[in-house]
Amino acid sequence: MNFKNDNRLIFVIVLAVTVATLVAGQLLWQKYAVARPLDNGLKGIAGVTAASWDENKNGDITITVTLGGVDNLAKTYGEIGETARNTFGRRPARIVIADSRTPELEALYYGLQYNIQEAIFTGNFAAMADRVAARARAGGADARVYVDARNVYLQLTKAGAALYAVEPRGDAAREVKQ
Repeated sequence: MNFKNDNRLIFVIVLAVTVATLVAGQLLWQKYAVARPLDNGLKGIAGVTAASWDENKNGDITITVTLGGVDNLAKTYGEIGETARNTFGRRPARIVIADSRTPELEALYYGLQYNIQEAIFTGNFAAMADRVAARARAGGADARVYVDARNVYLQLTKAGAALYAVEPRGDAAREVKQ
């Protein structure tokens, strides 16, 4: 009987050491193989002043990036996405942009939504860019619009404040998000 109890004790000890080793390995992997490369990659992108990321219970990854002065939002957003793909591989990551928007810039942005959404569905981006620039000038702001195959990028700046928005186009824009 005593021999049986000794075997159980050894089994419990080996199990505890194994679990502790696996947890420590996972934490080290997370820190050195994921967090550091992502942080270093994001810090190396021009215009990124701060960055953080989080993974929820479902494994969904959210990267929050604070942007300072950015010359080309499409280029910066692409670099952020490329850094995320290099770090996480095929796992999709949602990018959230934090900026220095003001209520005035937000009101201007919401007023531009009709023009932006119309261009996404009709493909008339040249007219949208002209309308956005004219409305921004009327509001005393500067606007830059970029378009690629996946998104419409809008930069609004006024008096040191900036609003950066990325509007998906194509099939992604037509999906109902909940």
